Amino acid sequence: MEKLIDIEDRIPALRRKRKRRMTFTFSILLFLFFTVLLLVLYLQSSISKIQQITVEGTYIVDEQQLLDASSLEIGQSLWSFRASAIEDLLVESPGIEQAEVSRKRWSEVVVTVSEYQPVAFRQTDDSLLLLENGEEMSAQFAGSLFGPALQNFDNKEVEQKLISELGKLTQQTRLLISEIASTPSASDPNLVTLYMNDGNTVIVSALDFSEKLSFYPSVLQQIPVGEKGIVDMEVGTFFESYSSIYGGEGEEVELDEQQENE
Repeated sequence: MEKLIDIEDRIPALRRKRKRRMTFTFSILLFLFFTVLLLVLYLQSSISKIQQITVEGTYIVDEQQLLDASSLEIGQSLWSFRASAIEDLLVESPGIEQAEVSRKRWSEVVVTVSEYQPVAFRQTDDSLLLLENGEEMSAQFAGSLFGPALQNFDNKEVEQKLISELGKLTQQTRLLISEIASTPSASDPNLVTLYMNDGNTVIVSALDFSEKLSFYPSVLQQIPVGEKGIVDMEVGTFFESYSSIYGGEGEEVELDEQQENE
């Protein structure tokens, strides 16, 4: 026969169980209360406000211009913006290819950008940079620090193609060029003339500009020492010295584009 347990014997155990449940519930409520309280105090305190904005990766774009475009301000809540939304605003700024916005430490925002490469500047205005994506932007102290001067091109399609091709060159090769002029011929409307910093003149098509110019250092090795002249890279590669052109002795020499640099 099963032993019957009197209800009065179970009351202390039920009381202890109910007390533990109440203590657990109270602890949860107390934790939530202090969590909310601390959150409110944090949001009201200065440590939840932006105290420093750092911009990284700028060389040609003005930092203040980026800050204005981002709408970020000192004293603004650190949590009042979405980083992706600020990044979308920044890439709409002239010269900015990519942007990343991140919160650092307690109250710092870091804006890291990647700029489009400057490849040339306007001959009429050395502070007007031409970027690899075809955009133009003003930049202080630009000039020949980034590439050659471009004369005014009547054919804007040729100019855009040339700018794109300039972006494919290494900066070292690009800085060999002093000035570029549009010199279309009856057979090739894309023809351009390059005035090099070494004193030579190069004639080449804008269509295969970067491919041809990548061979220029090896072409130089084949030019007689002390001679300056015209390097025609329109069809094949030929060199004719200025002395030959202007009545002196000399002849046109075919050069090998593929010769490796020593």
